[in-house]
Amino acid sequence: MNKLIILLAFSCLTIGALHAQNPTFSPSTYTAEDQVTLTVDVTGTPMAGEAEAYIWIFSNTSIDRSNAALSAQYPAADGSTNTNWTNSPPEAKMTAAGTNKWSFTFIGTQIFGQSPAQLKDFGFLVKTKTGTKQTSDYKPNFFDPLVFTPTMLRVFPAKVSTSDIVTINFDRSLGGTVNEQRMTPVSATVTAYDETNAQIGTAVTLQVRVFATNTWAATFIPTRHFTPGAGHQLTKFRYKFNGTVLDVSGNTVNVSSAEQEVTFTRMN
Repeated sequence: MNKLIILLAFSCLTIGALHAQNPTFSPSTYTAEDQVTLTVDVTGTPMAGEAEAYIWIFSNTSIDRSNAALSAQYPAADGSTNTNWTNSPPEAKMTAAGTNKWSFTFIGTQIFGQSPAQLKDFGFLVKTKTGTKQTSDYKPNFFDPLVFTPTMLRVFPAKVSTSDIVTINFDRSLGGTVNEQRMTPVSATVTAYDETNAQIGTAVTLQVRVFATNTWAATFIPTRHFTPGAGHQLTKFRYKFNGTVLDVSGNTVNVSSAEQEVTFTRMN
């Protein structure tokens, strides 16, 4: 009889394991500064069949809390959506992605209120609004470390929304052509586009300033310079730097850098 009970229990665990699904992420790799969408299948969990689902999310689940140095470097934090276990806010509501499938989009640094250097991983569970049902924890899910690679054209911050103060940079020392390596920038041209890839208004010319040796920069706020048509939204922009070089005869020649495209990050 005991053997039968053990066998039945093992069979139930096996069936549950077959139904349990690891979460998927889009993009598949992401840093703490990237916008990422997680999708999870709750089939085989207490949340199966529920009409609504809410996320409960928390950072740095893999850290050994007995290690004081690691705990100080990677402090644990609840997500900003973790306001009340028995009454999750609308911001925590997940989006239906299929039968028993739910998704949620976030940026690590924003939802946890921590810097990229403080974020190693995160965990989450799926629950009802009132917390009467929940899945087990899905953890740990690791952030990719931030690696800075110098490039001729660069945007700060690395991920920008339409309302951010955006700084575009040009580093002459990293130019890919002779003209880019010799150019003295005098302006930058920014062109914006909507979700249909249609240009929004006219291109904007920005004054540039010397930022560092061989580096120039210009700053703008997208929503102050570009207004999409009714029913459309700012989706991306392209920019390039314009300047002058001297030709072999010593004459001043107008040149421009290559063009770079940047997609706006959608803020939740």
